[in-house]
Amino acid sequence: MLYSIPWYVVLFESIPEIFFTLILGFKLFNLDIEFKKIFLISCIVSIIGYFARKNITVYGVHTIVFIISSLIAIKIILRINFICSFICISTSSLINGLLQSLFTPILFGIFQKGTEDLIEFPWINVLNFIPCGLLMVGFFKYIDKRKIYIFDLKMYENDEKSLIKDKSILVLFTILTQGIFIIVMNQNFYLFYEFYGTGTQYVVVNYVISIQTILVLISIRGLGSDIENKVEMNFLKTHLKQMEGLYNVLRTQNHEHKRHIQTIQSMIYLDEIQSAKEYIDGLSENYSQTDDVIYVGNMALTALINDKRKVAEMNNVNFDFSINCILSKLKINSWDLCSILGNLLDNAFEIVIKKRDNRQVKLEINYIDDKYVVEVSNNGEKISEIEIDKIFEPGYTTKGSVGRGYGLFLTKSLIEKYGGTIEVYCQEDTVFQIVFPYKEGGLSE
Repeated sequence: MLYSIPWYVVLFESIPEIFFTLILGFKLFNLDIEFKKIFLISCIVSIIGYFARKNITVYGVHTIVFIISSLIAIKIILRINFICSFICISTSSLINGLLQSLFTPILFGIFQKGTEDLIEFPWINVLNFIPCGLLMVGFFKYIDKRKIYIFDLKMYENDEKSLIKDKSILVLFTILTQGIFIIVMNQNFYLFYEFYGTGTQYVVVNYVISIQTILVLISIRGLGSDIENKVEMNFLKTHLKQMEGLYNVLRTQNHEHKRHIQTIQSMIYLDEIQSAKEYIDGLSENYSQTDDVIYVGNMALTALINDKRKVAEMNNVNFDFSINCILSKLKINSWDLCSILGNLLDNAFEIVIKKRDNRQVKLEINYIDDKYVVEVSNNGEKISEIEIDKIFEPGYTTKGSVGRGYGLFLTKSLIEKYGGTIEVYCQEDTVFQIVFPYKEGGLSE
């Protein structure tokens, strides 16, 4: 039977336990939350749980009540969709349940108490929470400092439709549902283990369930790694397409150059010197400005910039670029750098193409005060101050089409992955400025 708890257990155990469970869950999936609002949610859910325990007799149901009331409170106060909230809460509840299953038998052994004594000595609940709470706080601080998360749910925070369509999220949802069932079953064993006499069988069952919980958490982490690998594969595909484009251009030019050389050679052998001169003058006029490949010291950037030159030429855009430094100290994967610059340049081209004439896009990379400063600018329509505050949010778009609004969010995430920052300035032109710190090592080809 589920027993009721006094007010001081709510104050010193329920509220902090729910608070730590929520902040850890959101941190594990890289969702930003306000501690004040989480504390408010913890108080509300704890009060609901306090009254629920007075009226519910089935043990384990209070866990379900906790999850449902938390989901509703989070939706109302934090405006985070139900699926994201469920994933965060369930994962951290699995961790909390695992810690409780490990520490509760130890605590009972120290105080020579059993589950039946919790009604008479409810302060044991508070003592049982202390080591679990300290470990959860330590774990939170560790992953916050190391910037570790299972995988990034931020892109789905305001886009529940895309979240539902993601098959990986469906698998995760199923795993977590099974995990919650494991927690509830373990709580029932925890309550009734005295029926097994010495409790030996309970200890075995408890360890089996604890191992199963650990396997569930490992599965969640593995699933997150798979999702990250898929994102990286998409970046690599884009990078390889750009390299392939550069290769095709070079191969075509090589073929053309051979043909022209053979033609000029034939003219000279035939003593048609004047014709050869006119042929060379024609080649110089036609190829000097358009078909030369510009090399920038890195093959990935070379491919990207030459690809964007073609885009600019087709759309009558004046594309200026200036790389005024050696990129050997910029420690960043080349496909990530190309993804960052490619997305910013694509956005710049898309904006200036709306103009009738005088379309200008600029790319500039400098090394200043031990920092790489990258600027992508355009003279298209300005971004309003309200939009500047929102353009890096997942799902926000000014293009008005479904599925847009994640490019700048992903770009910002990549920049921060390498310790960089991005700012937007709107003066004569709209400028996206990226700053990367100096690091030992070089840019990966």
